[in-house]
Parts: sequence; C-alpha cells; structure tokens
Amino acid sequence: MDMPSLITNWKTSISLYQASKIPKPPADASVALHHPIKSKDRLPDNKENAFVSQMYHSIDKDRLPTEVEFETMVLTSTNVKDKFNLLENVRDGMFCDMVVQIVKPPYDMGDKVTLWVADYTKNDSFYEFSYNGDLPGGRDGDPYGYTDKFMDTSSTPSSNWTGPFGKRCVQVTCWEPHATVIRETNIKVGQWVSIRNVQIKLGRNNANLEGFLREDRGASGPKLNICPLTLDDPENVNPHMKDALRRKRDYERLKKTQIKDIAEAGKVGQKRKSELSTESETKKENSKTKRKAKRARAQLSQKKDEQPVEISDLNSRVKCENMDKPTSFVAEMTEPVYHQTTIDGQDVKLQLPFVNTNYRSNVRVVNFFPSNLVDFARPKKETEFDILSDDGEESLSGSGSEEEEDADQSTLDNFAVKRNWEWRFYLELEDAAVPEKKSKQRMWVAVDNHAAQCLLSLDASNLRHETKDLQMLRDRLFTLWGELEERKSLAQTKKREAQEAARKGKPPSDSDDEDEQPRKTKNSDKTPVSSRPFACCIRQYGVKVLESDPGKADAGEGKRWQRMYNLFGTRIAG
Repeated sequence: MDMPSLITNWKTSISLYQASKIPKPPADASVALHHPIKSKDRLPDNKENAFVSQMYHSIDKDRLPTEVEFETMVLTSTNVKDKFNLLENVRDGMFCDMVVQIVKPPYDMGDKVTLWVADYTKNDSFYEFSYNGDLPGGRDGDPYGYTDKFMDTSSTPSSNWTGPFGKRCVQVTCWEPHATVIRETNIKVGQWVSIRNVQIKLGRNNANLEGFLREDRGASGPKLNICPLTLDDPENVNPHMKDALRRKRDYERLKKTQIKDIAEAGKVGQKRKSELSTESETKKENSKTKRKAKRARAQLSQKKDEQPVEISDLNSRVKCENMDKPTSFVAEMTEPVYHQTTIDGQDVKLQLPFVNTNYRSNVRVVNFFPSNLVDFARPKKETEFDILSDDGEESLSGSGSEEEEDADQSTLDNFAVKRNWEWRFYLELEDAAVPEKKSKQRMWVAVDNHAAQCLLSLDASNLRHETKDLQMLRDRLFTLWGELEERKSLAQTKKREAQEAARKGKPPSDSDDEDEQPRKTKNSDKTPVSSRPFACCIRQYGVKVLESDPGKADAGEGKRWQRMYNLFGTRIAG
C-alpha cells in the first residue's frame, strides 16, 4: 500500500503603502495601499490593514527616512562608484580598490599584518628598491658576485629584496578583521589578492605612500575587504589580475634583459680596467721583461693564427648561426675558468662555477637521453601566465633551478588531462676532429623547447598518441645522428638479455660477448660513433641545484651553481 504524501508551500507577497496616507487607528490603512505588483498577488484583509495602521503610528518616525530622503538613497544605491585603481594612479588621501600580488612574506604584528604588494606598475611616490649588486656587475673586482658569501650584506636595507625592483611596490597595513583573514587563508608570497577600500596616505617617513586597510562596518557588520584570487578557472579569472599578469610577464622579460646588459657592462669595465693596469705595469718593466713579454705575445698570436682542423664530410643539411665565428673544441668549452680578485687585501684566484658564453663547434652525436624518443616531449610545466591567451615561453637557460624542472616529471595525470607539451631532451656530443696528439672529448648539452623547435622545425606533442609526429621526429633525427637510435636500442636489448641470462645462471647466448672482452676500455660504455659531424652553436650557463655541504653552497643557503650547456641556433634543413 502506498503511503500518502502531503505537499505544502509558503508564499510571500509584498504590499506597499504610502506613508502620508495611512490614517490613525482604529481606521485601517486600505486607503494608502498601492496596487499589487503582480495581478495574482493576494490583497491584505481588514485585520492586516488595521495592523499596518497601528504599527505605523506607534513607531518612532525619526528612524524612518522621508519620501525625499528615500528617493535620494535609492539613487545613491544604484550609482555605485568603481574605486578600482592601478598603483601607478594612487595619490595621498584616496580610498581605492586594487588587485595585487604579495611579493614579500606577510609580517604578523599581533593586532595587524603588514603586506608588500605590487601590480607591476610604477609610482614615483613609492619606496624605491634598488639593485644591491648581488647580480652581475654589482661589486668592483667581482662582476658576477661570486664572493658574496664572504661579504656582510645584512646592513643593506634591500639586501634580501628579490623584486620587483624600482618603485613598483607599496606596503599595506591590515587591521582586524582583515588580519585574521590573512592568517586563516594562509596568504603568502606569490598569492594574488583583491583588496577593497584601502586608504592611501604618506607613511611614517612622510616621503612614501603606504596603504591602510582598517575595519569597515556595514549594515550587517564588519566587511571583509581582502580576498584571495585563484587561477583555477581561466574562463572566469579576474580581468584586473589577467592584466597584471601581462605586466608582470613584461617586467620579468625587461629585468632579464637589464641583467644581461649589466653583465655585459661589467665585462667591458673589467676588460678596460685590466688594460689600464697592464699599460701601467708595462711602463715599469725593463727591457728584458719587455722582450720576454713580446715573445709570449708572439707565441700566443701564432697559436691563434693556426689553421683550424679540417673536417671532411661535414653534414650540409644541418645549419647553424654565426658561421663566421671560430670553432671551439669540447675541451675548450669544458675547461674551468678562473677569476682574479682581492679579498681582505689578499689576491685570490677563484674558480667560476660557470660563465655566460656562446660557442660554435663541429661535433657529432654519440648518445641521447631519454633513451626512448617518445619521452623527448613532456607536459609543459604550469605557470601563472598560462591563463593569458598570448602566453609566451621562456627558454631553459633562463630557469632558476634544475630541481624545479626535474620535480615536475611525467605522471599518469599528465597524460589524462589536456596539457600543452614542450621539448626537453639531451644530446651527448663528441669532437668531430682534433689536432694531432689530442684526444676527442665528449659533453652533454640540453635541448630546450625553443632550441628543439629550431632544430626540428616541429612542435612538441604527446608522442605516445601522435604516431605521425613520432615518425617525423625519428626521420629528422636520422639526419642528425644516422643509425644511432637503432644501435642504442640493439645495445640495450643485448644488455637486458645478458642481465636476464646472468640472473638465471645461463652462459652468454653466443661467443660475441667473449670476443668483446679484450677490447674493453674505460670508454667501453660509449656508443660507437657512426653519425656525420655537423656545425652547431652551444651556450654555457648556470642553474641552481641543492647542496647539503655549506662549504660548496655558492648560490645561497642550501644551493650551489652547476654549469650547464644548451644547444641553440641550429637547424636540420630539408
């Protein structure tokens, strides 16, 4: 038997009365009733009209607005002023809304929290964070800042400031209840936030503008005027934040260019200083020393004028930039570089962890990594700039940390969702030819997304699914390294079979393994060279890696510089 069910509902109707026409009780208020908003609305009965009359004449009229005042309030409520402003436009005495990024860890002072924020615009009334010399060109005699760990920079106001530099940041002091929001939502460096009704005025130094976010009480209680913003939904992202991200991207590119210019200026200054020092010392030399120096310079000049080693069968289908530049051998590119400086009055010769230098070289590919070509492309690491429709890409050599790249390894999730893909692989290169009595050397170079796009004329994709793209990649690389992939695959197969046989206690499958034994050397693990040599451009740079030994941590606490090499400006033609 079905159980009976009851359906019930409540309906609310709003009735409007003109206050000036409501009579005093016992008369009811029906004469002051306006026509119903909807024709189906129920009209109040006599008891309800009598209640309206009784209620109206028993309340304090001073607490109710007049008709004129009410109309004014209605107009005011519909005329909401947009108080949003870029930081470049804020002035003393303003109250404004802003969308900004936290650029320094929040400082909790108990009753309030201090934030440093930026929207990547400049304001001449902000405090200026200048470059303190920790980057190239910052210290006389040490243009790359490698002796920073011997220096005390704690007294410098901006010594720990990581940017943005210039007059792009403002301090905002937040009182309760906003301070509690900052603590409970774990707002930290890098977080984008929307802040409303910030008072702008001069700070304690009476020289720079600051922001102040105080308690803002509304009709329903205190308002919370700080709200974290997210990038999770690109379709509905805050438009002000998207504009700020574009400005941040432009700023990062500008900063990178400026740092490069500073480094070049530092090199020129050091070169000029060295030339002046050499001229001064030369004047003091006697004739014997002059003759000795002259012979040394002549020998050096003769060495430079030596003809480069001729290379036959250079692969004409592989082109590279800067063909007018002299070539370098692997040994020259990998030899350590030293810098002469003075510390505490003592001459010190420091080995530089890396130098930002470009080379051109004639080499051949003898190995590659990863071993499987499908792993040459991987899901692109997500950044906050991905939501921008005109998102640009940064090269590998601009990365700050090798660990950050390796930490985002391919997982099952990377292939289950729609992602952008980028190239990332490594090539082991060997000298194509070397002078007599010299041995060929090898080095590993990274091939980032930009370099690979130039080299292959292909865009990265999911090579596990895109079989046509994988075949095109294999064909292009065959031009570069010949049968290297087949040889490496065969060698790996034999190695696995030998390991499996050894595990089962079986002898080698044939006598070839025994024949190979006498010929083993320290380089026996190297892949036999069969590919044609080609010309390419190689860049040396440095990345920060983790370092547990404090004595080796030359790139900050717990980190050291590691020298890296990157292929660039090389293309497989045809």
